[in-house]
Amino acid sequence: MISRESVRIALLLAALNDLEVKAADIMNAYIIAPVEEMIWRIIGPEFGADQGKKAIIVRAIYGLKSSGASFWNHLADYMRHMGYTPCFAYPDLWMKPEVREDDFEYYAYVLCYVDDVLSISHNAEEVLTRLDKYFRIKPGSLSDLAIYLEAKLKKMRLPNGVVAWALSPARYVHQSVRNTFLRTVFHIFAYLKKKV
Repeated sequence: MISRESVRIALLLAALNDLEVKAADIMNAYIIAPVEEMIWRIIGPEFGADQGKKAIIVRAIYGLKSSGASFWNHLADYMRHMGYTPCFAYPDLWMKPEVREDDFEYYAYVLCYVDDVLSISHNAEEVLTRLDKYFRIKPGSLSDLAIYLEAKLKKMRLPNGVVAWALSPARYVHQSVRNTFLRTVFHIFAYLKKKV
């Protein structure tokens, strides 16, 4: 999985090489991937007259232990088809040698965190548009990078003219504190309920 550190390094490379950064979410990530094993189940009442029949599952539905691996393999096949190769250290970081119009040679990157995709290239939106032809991108999710891995991100120009990316984990910290507080309150109420 992509770590915050690898995102920071990728954004550093984007700033140093004056590259675009775009983000998008893949819609219905797991159910578009073919399942890699034979799975069947007896279908329930939601299937009406077919209740009780056996069904073979052909897509990596949510809840299967192998769904994540099936989706990753499916995405990896297409990334290789687009000419990207995975990084040895982070297999969810994909690289491809590119040349900009000004003959500048660099590596384009695609970072994948399950269904969240980050494209760094001189034509980042085009990369995600190509990906959308094979994996549906959620409508309205293809945009400039604002939030990734629960951290706010912003491209800014420093007083000395250097372009950099600022990363603020405030949202992530706020949600973590909120979730911890809610769990604590829940445990206190559960404890008090047992005492009564």
